[in-house]
Amino acid sequence: MGGGAGLGVAALARRLLAIDADLQIMVLAGKNAQALSELHALAAGQGKGRLFPLGFTSEVPRLMAAADLVVTKPGGLSTSECMAMGVPMIVSAPIPGQEERNADYLLENGAALKAIDDLALEHRLRLLQAEPERLAVMRANAKSLGRPHAARDAIRIVLRTLR
Repeated sequence: MGGGAGLGVAALARRLLAIDADLQIMVLAGKNAQALSELHALAAGQGKGRLFPLGFTSEVPRLMAAADLVVTKPGGLSTSECMAMGVPMIVSAPIPGQEERNADYLLENGAALKAIDDLALEHRLRLLQAEPERLAVMRANAKSLGRPHAARDAIRIVLRTLR
């Protein structure tokens, strides 16, 4: 997931396709038409059957349900969606402040790994492929942190205090 702008996702997809690994890569480019166009061209060439580019979509929950891992910036919505779905993450490029704190929380609780660049991302992916039990632990940790019914629970608390 490249954030709303889809920054850098085409170059990253190209690098991931070059890894000699059994990966299917779904890339969300957001509203970045140029990145989406580059991704479609890449998918038609070397990524045929392995790369699935998407622009802005409201189907993120369905896509996450199919994902083994999400590579994303650690924004509030992305991280909360991943935790609610129990999907482990590799986080990169946190914006100072809230995103850094989100990344720290995920790392400290074993729900994510951090990749500071493309090389580190490749290393993390290879590590998780070599150690599937590590990915399973990360999945369990993400699920334990998730609060899929947080909105419902908050409303119940508010209504209880209004009585």
